[in-house]
Amino acid sequence: MDRDEFLALMISTPAPVPNLNSWDTVLVIYASYLEKIASKLDEKDLGLLVASGAMFYRALRQADDARLQAVERWDEGRSAARKR
Repeated sequence: MDRDEFLALMISTPAPVPNLNSWDTVLVIYASYLEKIASKLDEKDLGLLVASGAMFYRALRQADDARLQAVERWDEGRSAARKR
């Protein structure tokens, strides 16, 4: 299977949608799968998978930070509107 086929498979495979407040659960699941296959991988391939998990973590962290900032701005706007 090539990269595009893996990508299409990841996008099209049904999977539970994690709660936005517990998105880190996805990373825990990923780490559990890595634990199961780590002994079958060489150090370089394992390092690449760990690095992809790190990139995924950072992307999720940025998205969560943006979501929290939007909620805070919305709350501040509501508070300001009530004071008028």
